[in-house]
Amino acid sequence: MWTYTLHLVRDLSPGVKRFIATESLFGIAAGIFGLILNLHLLDLGFSKGDIGRIASLGALTTGLTSLPAGFVVKRVGRKPMLVTGMLMAFLSLALFGFATTLAAVTAAQLIWSLGIAAVVNSEIQLIFQYCRTKKEETSAYSLLFAMFTLFTGVGTWLGGYLPDWLPGHTTIYQYAFFIAGGCLALAGILRGLLLPSTHAKAENAAERGGAKSGEPAAKPKRRHAMGFLLLLSLLIFSSGFAFGLLSPFLNVILKFRFEMGDGGISGLLALSGFFFFVGSMAMPYIVDRWGSRRTFAFLFLYNALVVALMAVAMPASVFAVLLLLRGTGFTMLNNLTDSECMSAVAEDDRNLFAGMRTVSRSIGNTIASYWAGYVLAGSHYSLPFLLTAAAVLAGYAVYAWFVQGKLDRRLQAQT
Repeated sequence: MWTYTLHLVRDLSPGVKRFIATESLFGIAAGIFGLILNLHLLDLGFSKGDIGRIASLGALTTGLTSLPAGFVVKRVGRKPMLVTGMLMAFLSLALFGFATTLAAVTAAQLIWSLGIAAVVNSEIQLIFQYCRTKKEETSAYSLLFAMFTLFTGVGTWLGGYLPDWLPGHTTIYQYAFFIAGGCLALAGILRGLLLPSTHAKAENAAERGGAKSGEPAAKPKRRHAMGFLLLLSLLIFSSGFAFGLLSPFLNVILKFRFEMGDGGISGLLALSGFFFFVGSMAMPYIVDRWGSRRTFAFLFLYNALVVALMAVAMPASVFAVLLLLRGTGFTMLNNLTDSECMSAVAEDDRNLFAGMRTVSRSIGNTIASYWAGYVLAGSHYSLPFLLTAAAVLAGYAVYAWFVQGKLDRRLQAQT
């Protein structure tokens, strides 16, 4: 597998390599932020219900702004949109560090969500635009996410110790926000300087696509094309719902279900990040050997089984092993879903689908996060795992009944 991966990296386009290299700083920032946010809010005196509402507000904001973001990215270009989003995320982390009231925290969350909406509605189309083939698109996505998850693990580990090394004033987590923000600012600046500009290239590609068929580039989308995008969005919704039930609250669950300290939580989640990395690196190899249909079926069932087992009463050490196994499988499933869906969409539909994808994921995430916040407020620390297992099985039903055949045919037609 590793020899296969080395060949993939060697053959990547120059723009893809630069994109992946700068993802390390983004990952560190995301890891620090993901670990400390809920703990920071708890120290400020916010309840678990408040934390659930703040998380759901962020997901809802990202979702509501994603379709408009799809139109904006078409106007300003994917690279400027990406860089702007990263710099907005930097500003939000600085505000989180100073915020002590619900209004200020809400404002910081809204800015963060707007920045993330700009990022997620430009990054995958942009890196795919640097690719030369469909196969490279799948490899680029997996390697990008592998870099992100590896350094998210580094950031998560740092997030557990930075409060001890550099304790802040509002809470001990204050300066950790500033360090995470600095990483995001540097990543945005480097991408602005190093990544090729491809806005004109995208416009020309859309014009050529229209010229080939003898029709204007701005022709309205055909009904069956829009129907296909809606089916893919339904699959993405199920993925977002499964994510929102559990992933944003793992640090809270570890803190209260197993009474772990910040250092133990950061260490376990950092190690989990390494398993995310392994899953991301393995995904292209497994798809190449098994095919996407067989890989999808295995990963859906694997994830449902592992997360259901995590609901059972057990020692912290056994739970930790299952958490690592769950991380590998969940990462592979999300990567496969995102990369296969975006690859199956025509180039001139990708900006639209990016917005639809983010809206769908955010709606699912919002509903699940809001619900999970109330579940955790009642100290039901096992229930989110059972609900997540059910959500994963529902996602498999959506894939098998509605998406699988159409996705296979579209991918075959584009190879």
